[in-house]
Amino acid sequence: MKFQKIIEHGDSNGNGMVVRFHLPSGLDVFGLPTQNFYSGNWDLGPTWNYAVMADTPFLVDAGRYGQGQHLLKLMEAGGIKPSDLRFVLISHGHEDHDGGLAELVGMTSLQVKAHALYDLLIRQYPDMAPADYKRHFPAKCWHCFMPESFYTANCLGYHRLLQDLEVETIGSGTNPLCTDIVTCHLPGHSPDCLAVILGEEAVIVGDILLPQITPWPTRLEMYGEIAGVVESTFPEPAAILGLHRYLVSLKELRRLGMAHPDMQVFPAHRFYYDAQWNAVDLTQRIDELFEHHVQRCDAIVDIVSRGHGTVEEIVQRHFEASLLEGPGKYMALNEILSHCELLVDQGDLVETGRRQYEASGTRQFETLISTLD
Repeated sequence: MKFQKIIEHGDSNGNGMVVRFHLPSGLDVFGLPTQNFYSGNWDLGPTWNYAVMADTPFLVDAGRYGQGQHLLKLMEAGGIKPSDLRFVLISHGHEDHDGGLAELVGMTSLQVKAHALYDLLIRQYPDMAPADYKRHFPAKCWHCFMPESFYTANCLGYHRLLQDLEVETIGSGTNPLCTDIVTCHLPGHSPDCLAVILGEEAVIVGDILLPQITPWPTRLEMYGEIAGVVESTFPEPAAILGLHRYLVSLKELRRLGMAHPDMQVFPAHRFYYDAQWNAVDLTQRIDELFEHHVQRCDAIVDIVSRGHGTVEEIVQRHFEASLLEGPGKYMALNEILSHCELLVDQGDLVETGRRQYEASGTRQFETLISTLD
């Protein structure tokens, strides 16, 4: 791994590491991975948070719920005091990225910055919730497909804490953050995803792309639940949600990689895993992700063509059994549904009932994906 100095070694998957990346321009970026709770075949590894020591120093992400204090200890090991930083930027509103935020802000008084959608979606709107038991969920979690036992154990406490946060919002498109550093709104994995572009030499991508594993895309179907919260600023679901939008975001990042082939990529997971660094070539990795989604769409069409048309049947036939254990089956369902949405939109599948499909005999998704701008 170029330009790095390991300050704390941590374990073989990166937990407890502290790493300083000294970029050619002189900019220092500290990798501060905090523990994550996923395990088994869906293990993401720790969440890599980053302290960017620019002229206006800042932190990107705050780890999962309960990791705020640990993140401060990692910063201390790297010689970073909270007073050295001006704000914390949230790459997107998933719990393993903003779960430690309220704890961190409570201990440091750091200002919070995030995309405008983040500020809308972390709030509670009891009268607009899609179900009574979700009245005290934030809007970002109304679509949650995990069982009650999961969100009761992992989510409800941190949802309450986020309600008191003040957030300075960042708009869509590209926006300056400090000298030679900009944010870029790249939704699809989450509607509020931000990449942070550090001049012409590095980019912090959050979960927009990852080494070794493929980020799951959102579904257009989710828009129906949050429309009342976001439609005044984002009236079109496809502008912020769905596999198609995710692929468009990847295409935008690919153009950055083509313009700057040596750009250092800082991902949020699997950066260091199984005792090795996983360096990311931006253009190559995005090409791999595109091929992955082409192959998955192709596999789904084949499965449906053989008469297995319900989403449950597709999941059972597409994924290995080990990936469908515990919460894995819900994540797999989301993956397949996001692809089925795109296939229906392209006319390659016809939805004959609720989450039940027939193949039309076409494969127009291949043209769509290959010609994306």
